[in-house]
Amino acid sequence: MTLKQFIVRAALLLGLVTLVPALALAQTSATAGAAAGASVTTSAAVANLTAAETKAQTRGDTEIDRRTAALTDLNTRVQAMQKVTDTFKQSLSATVSSVISALSTLKTKIDADTDAATLKTDLKSITDSYRVFALVLPQGRIAAAADREVTLVSMMSTLGAKLQARVQAAGQAGNDVTAPTAALTDMASKLQDAQTQAEAAVSASAALTPDNGNATQMASNTAALKTARGDIKTAQADLVAARKDIDTVVAALKTMKTSTTASTTAQ
Repeated sequence: MTLKQFIVRAALLLGLVTLVPALALAQTSATAGAAAGASVTTSAAVANLTAAETKAQTRGDTEIDRRTAALTDLNTRVQAMQKVTDTFKQSLSATVSSVISALSTLKTKIDADTDAATLKTDLKSITDSYRVFALVLPQGRIAAAADREVTLVSMMSTLGAKLQARVQAAGQAGNDVTAPTAALTDMASKLQDAQTQAEAAVSASAALTPDNGNATQMASNTAALKTARGDIKTAQADLVAARKDIDTVVAALKTMKTSTTASTTAQ
């Protein structure tokens, strides 16, 4: 091998030795870069998951607060009921208070959840286990409506008794009281039916229980609420008809000569 050839070969070898660390460094940098990229991607995924959980927790808190406010308002209405039995009143109030307490506990748990699956289950239970808008509130509102209707029945019955006395007096004075007497009879019938329907509505809704996802119980609750709402609607129609009978009686008495003047006001 000539000196020139030796120098050229040595130079090539030195070049290769120089390139190997460079290549290794490049590969290491590429690996580190890929790892860094993966780390950024993982961190971003964790950040997104945390943000999603936080948003879900806030939404859950809002839904619970909304239900709690509605239940608190309902409890106030329950306490003001006058015609339902004390037993029913206490039972409904206890149910409402129990649900409010359970929702408060659930809210605390949701806010403390760190596992996505657990959080999802807890959020789902807001609607599945605590059927506030689908069950508890309708039940309470039906009871409140029935209580109001029975109160009106009582008021109209008192007024009807007074009108009856005046119609009898008008008849004794020689007036034809056929029309007002018929109206009073119809009014008494309508008021009796209104009370019956209102009481039936309370009975139909009294035994409702959360379905917790049970399709059979859900169907039973839905049917009971539909029946109760129908009873309330019928009672309302009876009251409207009774109010018209009162108007008929009062109008007839105004045209008759009696020792007293009929003057009534009914809301």
